[in-house]
Amino acid sequence: MIKKYLPAVIMAALILPLCSLVQGKEEAADSKKVTVWQEIMLEDFETSQYTDRNITFNRTSDQEAKLSIRDQFPAVGTSKKYLGIKVRSRGGDTFLIKPAKDIIIDKYCKSISLWVFGKRTLGELSIMLQDTKQENHRIVIVPTIDFRGWKKVTYVLTGKIIQGEDFLNQKKTMKLLNIQYRLPKSSGKPSEWSYLYLDDITAVVRERYDDRQSDEW
Repeated sequence: MIKKYLPAVIMAALILPLCSLVQGKEEAADSKKVTVWQEIMLEDFETSQYTDRNITFNRTSDQEAKLSIRDQFPAVGTSKKYLGIKVRSRGGDTFLIKPAKDIIIDKYCKSISLWVFGKRTLGELSIMLQDTKQENHRIVIVPTIDFRGWKKVTYVLTGKIIQGEDFLNQKKTMKLLNIQYRLPKSSGKPSEWSYLYLDDITAVVRERYDDRQSDEW
């Protein structure tokens, strides 16, 4: 009886270690896998110095604009400071906020997000993004600010924004030129103050493709 099952026992003894080795390699390969996309910080307003010089507009007697870094009630628990925007207008005006530092994206970008604190001003929030061919694109982040409180908004980049992936191994960057806050058209009422707050501008990115294949053969 023992001789009858002996070959099967020997075969099992040989196969089991091989199965364990294959499983071990698969687990090791899984452990080496990394997430392709990652969210990076573009501007957190923690150390950047924003003053009234960072906001521009077509000045009239009825317009004013102020910027201030604030530290009460930020968007998320990890944030300590954020940007306050205060403008006075009869309506229909556009205010441009220039970043206090260059905001460069040197990786392939899937989307751009930021936190917005709305007060139902019904204004429009957009950014001006320069692509890798130095062409500017006005991207509407919030068509109408019809909400109150903090809200994270995201824009997914389209193919119209050239990111230079067709030219492998060449350094390509995009740049966030400004943030635009456009108020709704004038209602004929006297000018009044409008408030808006921004926090943590981020981007979801991945490394650019790198062509390591040599064609010299």
